[in-house]
Amino acid sequence: MVWLICGLLAVASIGFTLWVREKDIPPAPVENPELRHLQNRRQVLYENLKDLQFEYHQGKLSDQDYQSLKQGFLYDLAAVMDSIERQEQRKGRPEKTSGKSEAALREQPKAKRPSDVSQAVSCPSCQSPNPVGNRFCGKCGKPLSE
Repeated sequence: MVWLICGLLAVASIGFTLWVREKDIPPAPVENPELRHLQNRRQVLYENLKDLQFEYHQGKLSDQDYQSLKQGFLYDLAAVMDSIERQEQRKGRPEKTSGKSEAALREQPKAKRPSDVSQAVSCPSCQSPNPVGNRFCGKCGKPLSE
């Protein structure tokens, strides 16, 4: 009796597997590899900031080193957050190519960040200077405009 039940169960599981049609399976969501990379980079930066703070509180870093490293991580984090936001906005609405090919759009030069401090925007919360292209503050990470 046990052998009969096991046999029927095996036949039923194989039959069910073969019975499922390809059109019944929902399509896999299309992932943006660039967005995935940016999200991973954001997570790494958060972990780096956490480790940096831990080492500072343990007394392994001087105040100057801590502030310098923290400033660099926050600046990188602001740039990554800005890129993620742009990717998500692009994902939310269909891209309009206006007759240009994808290759032509990819070949367009990316906007360069001005390194001149005179072209900087000051943060409303901490008053630190930021390049014009940034949407988040490099020091505190808050949005530059609301």
